[in-house]
Amino acid sequence: MTQTFSKVAGVIQAVLGAVGTASPETLGAQTGGSIFNLLSGAALSYLGFKGSDANQRLGAQVLGGANGLVGLLGAFGGIEQGTLSTIVNLAVGAWGLYAGFAKKQGTQG
Repeated sequence: MTQTFSKVAGVIQAVLGAVGTASPETLGAQTGGSIFNLLSGAALSYLGFKGSDANQRLGAQVLGGANGLVGLLGAFGGIEQGTLSTIVNLAVGAWGLYAGFAKKQGTQG
């Protein structure tokens, strides 16, 4: 699950970050938010395609938490970012935390 999360969420975030950085008015995003999405997406993509299972899990936990925090700050006016960026950050945050902390299939405990 963490590999799928890292690959899919990473590519989506990297693309949105690149578009937002190149053309901020397109997504209504601020440059800082676009750069965050670009870097977070690049890190997740790298982990998804090249990282070990343990690194993918840690990346999902850390970057999921960071994205969730950025999404909450955007939703409640703590930082300026476009609606699409807020939704993407909240979705990536929730999915990442779930993927990172959920039990692996086939494990007990």
